[in-house]
Amino acid sequence: MTIEIPRHTSPDSLFESLWLDSPGRIGRGTGRDVYEIAGHPDKVLKVSSGQSKFSNWMEILVYSQFKDTGELAELFSWSWSGKFLIMERLAPLDPGDLSSHRIPSYLTDRKPENYGKDASGKIKALDYAALAIANPSSDFL
Repeated sequence: MTIEIPRHTSPDSLFESLWLDSPGRIGRGTGRDVYEIAGHPDKVLKVSSGQSKFSNWMEILVYSQFKDTGELAELFSWSWSGKFLIMERLAPLDPGDLSSHRIPSYLTDRKPENYGKDASGKIKALDYAALAIANPSSDFL
C-alpha cells in the first residue's frame, strides 16, 4: 500500500505520521533533514530540524513565484506550520553537468549538491531557500 501524501497546509500531525513511516534520512543541511518517502521514490520529505522553519517557508515562497520557469524541483505539499515540505526527488548530477548550466540569478547558493536532474534529465535546483533580492532603488537610477 502506498502512503498518501497530505494536502498542502494540512496539520503537522499528518506529516509526522509520514515522517515516522519514512525509511531513512538521505540528507542533512544546516536547518533541515531530508528523508525518502516509502512508496514514493519520486519525492522527498524535508523536515526543519530546529525551531526555525525559515528555509521551508522560503522555498514555498520562491517556488510560488518561479515554478513556471522549470528551474526548481517541484513542491507537492507542505504542512500548515511549514515544518514539513514534500518536494520532487532529483538524481545527483554527474561531474561537469553544472558547468554548462545557467543558474538563475536569483539563487545565491550555487553548490553542485544543491542541484539535481529530474526524470527527463533536466537540471533543477533542489535547495532554493537562499536567494538574492534586487535593490528596488537601482531600477530608478
